[in-house]
Amino acid sequence: MKKVLIGGFLSLIGSIWCLAGFFAAAANVDNVTAWSTPPGRFGTSMLETNMVWPVALGGLLLALGLAIMGVEYFRKEK
Repeated sequence: MKKVLIGGFLSLIGSIWCLAGFFAAAANVDNVTAWSTPPGRFGTSMLETNMVWPVALGGLLLALGLAIMGVEYFRKEK
């Protein structure tokens, strides 16, 4: 039960960090003056505001939390 709570909090924190990074980058989209096609306007905004690492870390925490909850869900009780 304790591991399920830890996984839930990790996934909650990870999703909040991802959303915060996306919102911060989206607030700067209008200020982007030049962008190229591969990263696009939103990707360039994320690079300019340095939100790539917080979003990547948030995604990692989200995946880790979901993995912990998934393992605990399918684990047999003794």
